[in-house]
Amino acid sequence: MTTDYVNAHRFSRTDIPASDIQTQVLTVRGSTSLVVATPSSDPGLWLDYLDGARASYASHGVSMALEYDTVVRGECTSLFYAAVDEDGTVIGGVRAQGPYVDPHQSHALLEWAGQPGLELVTEAIRSRLDEGIVEMKTAWAADGPAAPTVAGMLARLAIPTFTLMGTRYIMATAADHVLRRWESAGGRVAEDIPASPYPDNRYRTSLMWWDRETLAADADPAVYAQMVATSAPLTTNRQSLFSPSRAGAA
Repeated sequence: MTTDYVNAHRFSRTDIPASDIQTQVLTVRGSTSLVVATPSSDPGLWLDYLDGARASYASHGVSMALEYDTVVRGECTSLFYAAVDEDGTVIGGVRAQGPYVDPHQSHALLEWAGQPGLELVTEAIRSRLDEGIVEMKTAWAADGPAAPTVAGMLARLAIPTFTLMGTRYIMATAADHVLRRWESAGGRVAEDIPASPYPDNRYRTSLMWWDRETLAADADPAVYAQMVATSAPLTTNRQSLFSPSRAGAA
């Protein structure tokens, strides 16, 4: 499987609309508010979030992993979360891609390109497609006193994302030591998949899954309660953005 082949499939859009997700404050911690939106519902906030991500990635020498010129168009992002301080400055966030209808839509296949775990990653995604997968990408938190608060907010987004997207699974890739911090929120590292040296040999990138059906058991009870509270403002009687019949027909 070539990198060109993966790239050709990654940014194809699904037929699943996200237009009914409106900009909304989910929770406030101290002077930091967590907002959910889409690139189309709040383009100004989207650019602020992504420009902050670009600065953060550049400071760590991994700008190429962001793929800013492609991502900024918003076509591959279903929704995003932005942490905003009292002055209105975006100080962190994360975005979601999906629900996927093909494994090659996931950036993970590029991250494992040429590595022993590529086929395992591909099959792990393929085997979960029918029940719905979204992928969390471009997580960052600005340096400063609010960084721990922002990191905690971003780690507790499984239930809000499941509520909005209607999928069973969430996936994310990151350095193994970062993913371990998210285990209290119900994420589980795919231990059977060898880590990949992505974006360069300084890193060991691993794959993590959240499963809606086991999340209550997998998450720390206190963290689970916080996730439930964060999702409370969301409308729960809205039509799900994912349905197995639509994914199966794609």
